[in-house]
Amino acid sequence: MRKLRLRTWMTALAGMLLLAAPASAHRVHAGVTEISVNPRTGEMEIIHRVYGHDLLEAVGEETEPAETWLQTEEGLERVGAYAGTRFRMGDGDGNLIALSYVGAEADGEFAWVYFAAPAPEQTEAFIVDNDILADHFDDQVMMTNLRFNSLVRTAMQGPGRRAPVRVSFER
Repeated sequence: MRKLRLRTWMTALAGMLLLAAPASAHRVHAGVTEISVNPRTGEMEIIHRVYGHDLLEAVGEETEPAETWLQTEEGLERVGAYAGTRFRMGDGDGNLIALSYVGAEADGEFAWVYFAAPAPEQTEAFIVDNDILADHFDDQVMMTNLRFNSLVRTAMQGPGRRAPVRVSFER
């Protein structure tokens, strides 16, 4: 029980640091992924938020700001191809879930990258492997929040913790 409380506290602290870090003090390489089923469309939505300049550096585009580059066909294609190979999600048995790239956009200092998939039939467990930007920044941390059946589970991956994470919703 104590280990669970410490883990919950550490996850909450990491989330607060991600949200509270001012733009001028960007010294951390971190991102957040949110996964949930959209009740209107019935689709599972995967939304990645990372620092735009980190994403552009990782795909080799450092000459234009993210706001401009992510409005180009080339920018959208390269970001989709990059994120599509570095984020994988499987069902509880390890079968990969096919994700469809929807698009990307810049909002201030952040880049948002969107994927979708049919809503999974079974939601008891998932396997998450979130390596976005980890190939480019050794200290990259990715927090993945999964929301299913009114429950939220978090998978943290970062330095020393790069292996896929099993997330269980079983009670």
